[in-house]
Amino acid sequence: MQEAVNNAKVLYRLGVNREEVDTLRELYCITPELMKVMASPVISIHKKDAIIESVYGKAGLSKTLINFTKMMCRLRYVSELPEIMDAFYLYWDKKNHIMRAKLIYADMLNPDDEAEAIKILENKYPDEKIVLTKEKDDNLLGGYVIQVNNKEYDRSYEGRLRQLERKLTGR
Repeated sequence: MQEAVNNAKVLYRLGVNREEVDTLRELYCITPELMKVMASPVISIHKKDAIIESVYGKAGLSKTLINFTKMMCRLRYVSELPEIMDAFYLYWDKKNHIMRAKLIYADMLNPDDEAEAIKILENKYPDEKIVLTKEKDDNLLGGYVIQVNNKEYDRSYEGRLRQLERKLTGR
């Protein structure tokens, strides 16, 4: 995992932008065979270079990203590209002061709840730009839950009942 983080930092410092990494991720999602070919010890490095040049070039990816992937093939880290991309996204967000959060809601998202959730996040992370994704969860009876990093802010009905119970029982 640390190698993935280190390679993600290198990728960032090389000036590769997030949209290019999005394109790369999409490319590997559309053609999972590409990863198998790139990781195969049977295929020569020259053949892999030619494939990378062709496929990445048609996808409009930069020479920097082409060369980075070639180097990952040579170092035998190419199978870690998904982890490198994940680490790149986290590093990119950190360097650009972006906080990604997920708002999980019950049946319908109340605009007041969404505004309250954004206000909570803005108060907790004042120096960050908040990017909120929304997800419906049929298991929630009402209210919402905010997930950000490894934290959860539970404003669901069940969560509020637990808070009330703890307050009443002194736990």
